[in-house]
Amino acid sequence: MKYLYSIFLIFTFSCQNSEVSNNKKNISKNDKIFLNKNFQIYIPEKNSFGDSIINSISELRDLKTSIEDLTKLNPNGIESFLDETLIKCNNLLNLKNNNFISRPEIKGRLKVLKTNILKCKFNNHQNDNKNLNKNLKNLFLSYNILFERLEDFR
Repeated sequence: MKYLYSIFLIFTFSCQNSEVSNNKKNISKNDKIFLNKNFQIYIPEKNSFGDSIINSISELRDLKTSIEDLTKLNPNGIESFLDETLIKCNNLLNLKNNNFISRPEIKGRLKVLKTNILKCKFNNHQNDNKNLNKNLKNLFLSYNILFERLEDFR
């Protein structure tokens, strides 16, 4: 009788596991993310004032690199890119010993950039690809404005 119960339990669990694995396969096929890849970012001219500012402030250089990485993103791994970019932006906002970054024009632009990063993270969590694309466009636009603003300070 014990053998009969054990065979029945094994048979029951093996049937349930096959149904669960079939459901998992169907879900993974629908998780593909499609993002626009035609985003343009501002690249300062070599040896310009903006380029010298970027090279002199390591946190700003790190933020620039992080944003450039976002343009080459792997849609399935965008969360890690956004996290890294947010950390770099926060490091720059928390920089205390730099008078240039402390200017209200620059600090305000950095806050706008941070807001756009947070919007992208939110839309990514919601799997809202349409708004994610829109907010990525706004993120790159705010980045471009920040770096064009750096060029204006001479």
